Amino acid sequence: MLLQIKHILLIIIYFCIISFSNAEDLIALGSGGKAIHWTSEKYPFITKNIIDNNINTYWVSSGNILPHVLTFSLPSNKRFEALSFISKTNHDRGTWAKHIRVSSADPFPHMGGWEILAEIDLPETGDEKYITVDAKRGRYFRLEIFSTHDQLATEASFNQFKVVDVNDK
Repeated sequence: MLLQIKHILLIIIYFCIISFSNAEDLIALGSGGKAIHWTSEKYPFITKNIIDNNINTYWVSSGNILPHVLTFSLPSNKRFEALSFISKTNHDRGTWAKHIRVSSADPFPHMGGWEILAEIDLPETGDEKYITVDAKRGRYFRLEIFSTHDQLATEASFNQFKVVDVNDK
């Protein structure tokens, strides 16, 4: 009997570890996320590519009149603890987003309820920038791109944006 209880406890602990170590990307298309507004995009490099969890697809602007504003929504208000950004694309390095701001809102972003979560410079390498935030709730996310790595770039590009439920890094 004691051996059975130990076995059951080990199984429970194992499933708890698995469930906490696999943070979910809440804004991904597969999780119900949507691209709902953008100031610019150049087909086939459309806004929803930023949240499709595919490193080979990305967004490109149809010019470089800054700032570029991209807005996304979750299916409902969710709790999150971290954000991830990747600016590296197959476009010229100078087009990669550099200075960005990300904000969240719930429930009415059109009424000015945006809360700034972070204003950061993305790495020149274009690699992932992962930031943690105090546990927050939100449904809408606005990504504003204020500059690219080359001030003379004629367009801007950005690869992946993630909203992470549990900080596991």
